[in-house]
Amino acid sequence: MNTVQTNTEETSKEPRNPGEVDSLSWFPGYLSGLCSCLICVYLCSSVAPSFVLAADVESRQLTHYIPQDLLESAVRKEGWTEVPLAVKGGVRKGDVARIWAGGLIDRGNGEQPGQNVNGPDGISMPDTTKPTFALSSQPAHAYALLFKTDSAAPARCLPPGKPLEIQVGKDQEKLWVGFNDDKGGYADNHLGKGRRHEFDPLWVRIEVVRMTVD
Repeated sequence: MNTVQTNTEETSKEPRNPGEVDSLSWFPGYLSGLCSCLICVYLCSSVAPSFVLAADVESRQLTHYIPQDLLESAVRKEGWTEVPLAVKGGVRKGDVARIWAGGLIDRGNGEQPGQNVNGPDGISMPDTTKPTFALSSQPAHAYALLFKTDSAAPARCLPPGKPLEIQVGKDQEKLWVGFNDDKGGYADNHLGKGRRHEFDPLWVRIEVVRMTVD
């Protein structure tokens, strides 16, 4: 009897087969990796909003179509016409006037109405040309609708679908519009084309946008 008991005890103490793997031996490593992953996710989620909040956000302060009668007056005036900007509190330094324009201007000087027309971006002229325009002597500004502020030089409108952007240089700054025609050639200018200038008249939309840090 004693012999049998001794064999049984020795059998229970036999070492485990090296090829056998404990079914839970993988758990500590898995748990460690999961914790590391969760920590990374937490750190990323806490840092990312700071970059988002620091981004510049565009805020539109005004959308304004210039009245047709004001445009008609501007293209027939040998000088500049102020464009009122009804921004609450006035425009501020750093604001951007975004100007969209389209349609046609009849600059006269023809045997009949509608013979000499062009868009607000003007016409192309050789750089060697010495024009006698009233508002700007630059060939690139030939017969173009120009805008300027108290601190920014005149700039022509861009082709339809592309906005001209002028940055405001100081608080309460004014915006001006003018048509760059030949000196003394403004009297017969009109908006649009056709015998009665009924087709495709000039139009201008102005947006005032302000960049803020959100």
